[in-house]
Amino acid sequence: MHPKPHFERLALYNRWANRRLYETASVLTEAQFREDRGAFFGSLCGTLNHILVADRIWLERIEGRGPKPSSLNETLYDRLDDLRAAREAEDERLLRMVQGLPDDRFDTILAYRNTAGTPFELPFAPVLTHVFNHQTHHRGQAHTLLSQFGLKAPVIDFVYFLLDR
Repeated sequence: MHPKPHFERLALYNRWANRRLYETASVLTEAQFREDRGAFFGSLCGTLNHILVADRIWLERIEGRGPKPSSLNETLYDRLDDLRAAREAEDERLLRMVQGLPDDRFDTILAYRNTAGTPFELPFAPVLTHVFNHQTHHRGQAHTLLSQFGLKAPVIDFVYFLLDR
């Protein structure tokens, strides 16, 4: 089995889960969105910005172009509406990138530098797995933050995405 359809499915799941998460978050006030709740990146704003920052960093490494944030805790957007629009655009970019990958790319090595400038080389397919796994990890944190505000956080498990399709 070739890995490309698997990664396309993960990109579609990623978009589905992010839309559900942002829809739930849309009822928060801007103050609640930015309130430090003791999460790793403080607030829901910090957590969701971090996910976008990391995606942009990895996509720039993979594609060799695009925005390249300078730090993992950079706040790209203070307002939820602006962040949501950027998230939608980045999810579409991620999906297009995966769909456009030649089949032989999955067997290559990705050479890149981390944010401190240290060079690394890793197999491409596992790095792409990391991109999706990283989002899942931090969406879980965002899910908890939404629950802390008394919201019914959305079901975003992968199996429900499969059932929803």
